[in-house]
Amino acid sequence: MTIERRFDPEVGIIYVTGTGRWDRESVDDHYAQLRSMIAELRATDIPIRVLSDVSSARRQDPDLERHILGQIETTFREGDRFALLTADMTDKAHVRGLIGKADFGVFASRIPAEQWLLLDELPQTG
Repeated sequence: MTIERRFDPEVGIIYVTGTGRWDRESVDDHYAQLRSMIAELRATDIPIRVLSDVSSARRQDPDLERHILGQIETTFREGDRFALLTADMTDKAHVRGLIGKADFGVFASRIPAEQWLLLDELPQTG
């Protein structure tokens, strides 16, 4: 039950890895730290690109999922890109149904997610 984050300056992506099930406190702590990291990047005009790998996480409680969506809406702004890496097509469909925003991509593998994050123009994901 962990959520970790790190910024890779070589590619300009914040990598987040979430495993297991989380509680509200760990989610809130993660987003507080992520917002701090994002604020530092914004201060130096670095575009916000996040790849969140939850392929080893468990499906979260629906109340916690709604709370996470609120944290996402608070954390990101227009022009930011957030890619989510899920375990399988079922999870991918579930997450796409929750998020549904054009600047959020949901992927089943890492390389297409990274490529999408780094594109100059933002295509829709499937």
